[in-house]
Amino acid sequence: MAKDVPDREHERVGVRVSVHRLQWSPGQPSVSDVEARAATVGVIRYDIAARRLDLDDRAREIFSAPTDRPAMEVWHERVHPDDERVVQKMFEDAHTSLGAECLYRIVLPDRSLRYVLTRSMTIESTNDPGAGVLTGIVLAVDPELGADAILTRVLDRVSLGFMVLGEDMVVRYINTESERHLGVPRAEILGRHIHDALPRTRDSFFGDFHREVIATRGEVTLQTASLYVPGRTIELTGSFVDGHVAINFRDVTETVERTARLVDAYQSILDRSRHDDLTGVLNRSALLERLTRPDGDLAAPTALLFVDVDYFKEINDTHGHAAGDLVLRTLAQRLRSECGSEDVIGRIGGDEFIIASFAPTGAGGEQGADRLAARLGDRVREPIALDESDVEVSVTIGIAYNSGTVRLADLLALADTALYSAKRTRPARRG
Repeated sequence: MAKDVPDREHERVGVRVSVHRLQWSPGQPSVSDVEARAATVGVIRYDIAARRLDLDDRAREIFSAPTDRPAMEVWHERVHPDDERVVQKMFEDAHTSLGAECLYRIVLPDRSLRYVLTRSMTIESTNDPGAGVLTGIVLAVDPELGADAILTRVLDRVSLGFMVLGEDMVVRYINTESERHLGVPRAEILGRHIHDALPRTRDSFFGDFHREVIATRGEVTLQTASLYVPGRTIELTGSFVDGHVAINFRDVTETVERTARLVDAYQSILDRSRHDDLTGVLNRSALLERLTRPDGDLAAPTALLFVDVDYFKEINDTHGHAAGDLVLRTLAQRLRSECGSEDVIGRIGGDEFIIASFAPTGAGGEQGADRLAARLGDRVREPIALDESDVEVSVTIGIAYNSGTVRLADLLALADTALYSAKRTRPARRG
């Protein structure tokens, strides 16, 4: 016979049943304690083998169960149809249900609803694995508490971790996802100081995070490596609510890794856009940007060295363009090897390079630029191995010294003039 359920209950109310697997501990009430409080709490006993349910007077009152009817029959009649499956599961798993809590609704004879909480307390085992007597408590729950339990059940289904701590860092609530992530049963966490329940939080970011949430009375977000799952990154958001610190966290490893890949890809594109494809040094536009302040003045190098490869056209014509490319790449590597870490080098034409020396004036000034030019000249003259032969290359260098605050265009013009003068006095090519 179909149950007479209140019409409003045909609407879906969300998740209605809350089941928590808890560990038995000496601090939990014994059956004798429960019976001493029988005025508010009912006692039930379930014979597993006989599938017989016994209710004490208070339990019968809660279920409005007449004494002339079997308790199990009344139980099945009262349980709300939407909650039957989970309640039945608790009885079927009686041997493993010690400490289980099950919140569900019952439909009373007057068609009103009542929230009921059942908790298994002890089990009298026998040699027969299919036998034994499970003893538990049952109590009526205020509808508002029932609504809270529905919320608890919902939080147990989401993929976010939720925890609630007091200002004293004692854990007041923890959901299933937190339990899964931490790898610790919630019964070993609830009601304990978090540093005692989860020792890895001690001397970690967690203490400062908790204090900051309390101090700001607002929302604090932190992204950090998980203390309990190696290689994973989590994002925690803490809020101060009614004297408690409510924390939710989520695994953002994939998001962080994806963002890192995007940043790397963007940086790679940016680097390629700023560097010469052939030689790897800065291209012309990036070099000029580096050497120019926003107001158009020079970004204060001590000197500019204008480097031109001697007779490069002949190298291309004699050995081919591939050989010419190899020569330019080799020269760029050698120029970089002789420059200081603060010096800037760029390619501004086919066989022309600019080096901006940022050596402090007190550390050498013009003499420093002259010494750099001498080292560059010696270094580039080392033979370069081509497929069929070696080739010796020389460069001509024009130097412009920054005697004060000038514009980049002026210093480039001075370096170009110095290069032209040096070319006129360079030795004729041998051979």
